[in-house]
Amino acid sequence: MNLRFMQLFVCIVLISLASDASADCSRPELAHQQRDAETVRRLESAWTHAFLTGDTEFEACLLAADFTEIMRDGSISHLSDELAKAAKNKGKTMPNIALPAINIHLHDDVAVACGISSDKVVDGKHQKSYFADYRRTRSSLPCC
Repeated sequence: MNLRFMQLFVCIVLISLASDASADCSRPELAHQQRDAETVRRLESAWTHAFLTGDTEFEACLLAADFTEIMRDGSISHLSDELAKAAKNKGKTMPNIALPAINIHLHDDVAVACGISSDKVVDGKHQKSYFADYRRTRSSLPCC
């Protein structure tokens, strides 16, 4: 009896998590996507907002399951690492900072958003960080 109850409980939890995830990914920020620079710019801004406010559920909608990031020191992080970093910002309000200008480059089914982030002080020295985010449109991926 206890095993059957646990199986049922786990199924209910998994179904509720799946339904929450799909509902969360239908946010207005994800509507009306086109293959254009403005859509990529809008998605980049949505990611920044999600990260800085700790909205890990929405950030998970914006990033691929196989998300990989190469850090400045050459180390590699994955989606779970990214979400853990964002989770540290949970409950915070969006800081009043000037976001960096984003240059968008489109080539076939790949978009690159790149730019220079604002100065950071590291060991008493001002440093700028360069970033490049690559996104391949889902509609171009093979379906089968």
